[in-house]
Amino acid sequence: MARTTRLGVVRALVVPVAVAALAAGLAACDSSSGSEPDARGTSSASPDDDDSGSAAPDASGEITTYVAMGDSYTAAPLFPLTDDEQIDNCLRSRKNYPSLVARELGIKVVDVSCSGASTTSMFAEQKFTSEIRPPQLDALSPETDLVTLGIGANDSSFFSKMIFDCLAIAESDPAGSPCREQNTNARGKDKLERELVAIERNVTRVVRAIGKRAPNARILFVGYPQLLPDEGSCRAKLPLAEGDYPYTLELNQQLVEAVRDGGARAGAEYVDLWTASSGHDICSRQPWVAGVRGDPKRAMGLHPYPAEQRAVADLILEMV
Repeated sequence: MARTTRLGVVRALVVPVAVAALAAGLAACDSSSGSEPDARGTSSASPDDDDSGSAAPDASGEITTYVAMGDSYTAAPLFPLTDDEQIDNCLRSRKNYPSLVARELGIKVVDVSCSGASTTSMFAEQKFTSEIRPPQLDALSPETDLVTLGIGANDSSFFSKMIFDCLAIAESDPAGSPCREQNTNARGKDKLERELVAIERNVTRVVRAIGKRAPNARILFVGYPQLLPDEGSCRAKLPLAEGDYPYTLELNQQLVEAVRDGGARAGAEYVDLWTASSGHDICSRQPWVAGVRGDPKRAMGLHPYPAEQRAVADLILEMV
């Protein structure tokens, strides 16, 4: 079933080519105004205009070289979008959690997070309509002493299947659970189960590769938040079929567990956003993630609000 125009805009964030097209269409988006990665993807995105926060690594144990990697839940598309705070064509905010962490620590961050990124984007170029982003791993060096990473949801288009495929068929049985039924095979098993196994394995591979390129770095793996409520629904914000709310919540939690376990297997420390986001789902009074329509001045649909990025930054700062 074809996606509606409204859903198509949001879906662009999990399809790299569409991300570039969307970025080009945003009047306020100017790729020359943001901090762009160079040919190796290692230009720093400083929270300040001067170089006072940059220093060579020393024996004190202090963090001096910070690299942020990940997908749109790190890039934080459309947070914020004002005249003096633009986003580049990865739809990366200048006030996402890596920037907030760097500012609090008084250092610079090399932020190569990019909307639409998957674990493949860690090893290979991410191609857009007119731009090519280097592999995110290219930002690392033996001098790197802190890495934050949030990745996995876009592997095998899992996020798209978890949300957009379910939205697309919701009206076929709005009171039922058409998405669960569609994804259940003849043996009663969910078709997405194998993809979760692959995502966990892929995350392990990425974290191990980070350890090889940045052997002295602490690696903090940032999980995904809880998107749906434990009970109830809010179809005005997220028009899933009523019976698919618990199903999509299950997929959301299984994704979080897969990336958590994949990171832990390779030795990454885990930033538990699932627990922290309890009570802040899309349907809550204080949501950390926008509904399907989004907010032009705060967040793209189904992506983090400023409050979520602040919460992630605080969790990281508590750990470092």
